[in-house]
Amino acid sequence: MQSLSNIEKSAFRRGEYVGYAAGLVWHIRKDGREWIATARGAGLRCIAPTLALLSVALENVILAA
Repeated sequence: MQSLSNIEKSAFRRGEYVGYAAGLVWHIRKDGREWIATARGAGLRCIAPTLALLSVALENVILAA
């Protein structure tokens, strides 16, 4: 896997990843052909075809106050 600044392999769940963006922790897993990131406790989701594109999408998440 290439180095992504805001995504790392999960130490507790095999084949899953953890992302960090907008002050939230994102649980990341593959579902078919796409990667799905779900923000813990916030009910937000991000979907992308690759982890690299998901990383960019997470970097661009802006939460309205």
